[in-house]
Amino acid sequence: MAYQALYRQWRPQTFSDVVGQKHVSTTLQRALEQGRLAHAYLFSGPRGTGKTSMARILAKAVNCEHPHDGNPCNECRNCLEISFGSSLDVYEIDAASNRGIEEIRALKESVRTLPSACRKKVYIIDEVHMLSNEAFNALLKTLEEPPSYVLFILATTEPGKIPLTILSRCQTYDFRRISTEDISDHLMYIAGQAKFPLTEEAADLIAVRSDGGLRDALSLLDQCVSSCEGSTLDAESVQDLLGLTGKEQLISLSRHIFKGESGEALSVFYDILQSGREPASILRDLLEHFRNLMVCRIDPDTPELLAYGRLSDEIKKDAESLSEPYLDALFEALHESLQDLKWNTFPKMSAEMGILRLCRVKGSRAADSLAERVSQLEKEVESLKKIISLKNAFPAPSPASAPAPAAPLEPSFGPPPEIPPFSPPSAEEKPAEIIMPKAKPAMPASTPKETKKLGSTAKKKSSSIEPAASTPAANAPSSLIDPASYSGIWEKVLSYFKAIHRVEIYTCYRKGTLIYANNARAVITAPQQFLVIMGNNKSYQTIAAEAFQKIVGSPILLHVVLEGSGEEAETKALLAKEMESSAAPTPSGKEEPAKNEGGYKLVSKDEIAQSDLEDPSFKEALKMLPDYDIYEKD
Repeated sequence: MAYQALYRQWRPQTFSDVVGQKHVSTTLQRALEQGRLAHAYLFSGPRGTGKTSMARILAKAVNCEHPHDGNPCNECRNCLEISFGSSLDVYEIDAASNRGIEEIRALKESVRTLPSACRKKVYIIDEVHMLSNEAFNALLKTLEEPPSYVLFILATTEPGKIPLTILSRCQTYDFRRISTEDISDHLMYIAGQAKFPLTEEAADLIAVRSDGGLRDALSLLDQCVSSCEGSTLDAESVQDLLGLTGKEQLISLSRHIFKGESGEALSVFYDILQSGREPASILRDLLEHFRNLMVCRIDPDTPELLAYGRLSDEIKKDAESLSEPYLDALFEALHESLQDLKWNTFPKMSAEMGILRLCRVKGSRAADSLAERVSQLEKEVESLKKIISLKNAFPAPSPASAPAPAAPLEPSFGPPPEIPPFSPPSAEEKPAEIIMPKAKPAMPASTPKETKKLGSTAKKKSSSIEPAASTPAANAPSSLIDPASYSGIWEKVLSYFKAIHRVEIYTCYRKGTLIYANNARAVITAPQQFLVIMGNNKSYQTIAAEAFQKIVGSPILLHVVLEGSGEEAETKALLAKEMESSAAPTPSGKEEPAKNEGGYKLVSKDEIAQSDLEDPSFKEALKMLPDYDIYEKD
């Protein structure tokens, strides 16, 4: 006997055998039991949901000699003839190939004759929406008032194309897509009855790919069983046989996209290509993966996650970590890439560019990306509010408890309770004093703070931390950064912009050249005027200051000038002048230490007395201010 496909072998034979359409089968059974059968029915719904099977079961139930609770017995002569398609009183008409008015005229002539063996003549017209308008008009009168021994059953996947005059003459039943769980359970049942090994993960994957159609699921299962040659059919085998991208590879590719790792994303893409997948198929699977992430974010228990099997927890973690605007932007960008792929003669190249665009979505200035940034800023503001509330709960010490300012006389101080006593220095030693240079203009001026010394008999001077405004050193120009390092510093600044995904700032500054920098101000040139205007934007300058703070340790203010302008010439002249002044030696051949009008002199750390270095307050000052100049009072 010739082999029959699985969907034909396991076609439902009773109302209770139909999977996922209980609302239709129950209604028809009750109508048969109560003798309230209509003269015309319309079954509409997606493909593979049981419309034609339900029509055949209804035809058998109407003509069955021994019905049981509305179900056909499948043993009498009428039931067997209808099951084998040999009954003279049941007509199955394909409207796609019999759509003209001549075919409908022949049908009307056939309706006039009585049934030969059954109680009713049953006309099953499949894909009825394919009939022409003239054919529908010719069928109207017969469909409205057929003979009592005639039953019409119309089936269609597109009920919107059927005229309202036909719909009003039929009882309409909508067939729903079958749920993933019902399809998976039915596949496992068939596998058990047919005695071939099938894992639950493989059944779930086939159920998801069938898109709610049981016939599609059985066809996919038939294809996979024919290829596995008696071995266990698992999820990996199904993916290979159906040409699907592996879920682990999809998760890996998507995570590289989320992190903006373009090189790693392309490497995974090439690995998938090597396994025989087409570029368009990879992008479609990735698009479906993004859709599943969005659905999982809204409904973590969605049935589509069954296709991921043991990886479903990983999908839930990814969905929770991503924002909805970002997923919308990814979906939209990938959909555009798929549209471009249809008309591109080089699909691989188009797919590569699409994946690279996805890697740049998070740092783009798209509305969705901006919405995500605003959300992130709101979170940071909330965290700052919590920090401020904690500081208010633990206020700073009152001014009365602050250290006393330095004075010309040397008053005697008692030891602070938090500092343990140590050996005092000799009376001849002069404690050092740390002075903040003008390189730190952002710090406000304040009264010098005296570092307290401990001792019982010796007279001592105190070291203190001086602000920039209290010394002549503060009036000196900011220290110039070595021009030889400008190129390396600027490359690091541009790399910082890319690292924080500020592509717009990187694009604005990447054509610039650093021509001047000290620890307070930097100047770059730009080739176009609009880049000068954009580069001097305050928000851009703030981010640039953060970059300089990370790289050179100072929040340098960046200024952009036009290449070849007078400002560029003035800046270069200033650079040459400062380089000459910094290179000019003193008459003795050594640099003269800076002196303060108040009697201070610059000293190195090696010249400070050991006793001062062991002072806890002085040690803390050195830790907090390691790069500041140290002055000693004469």
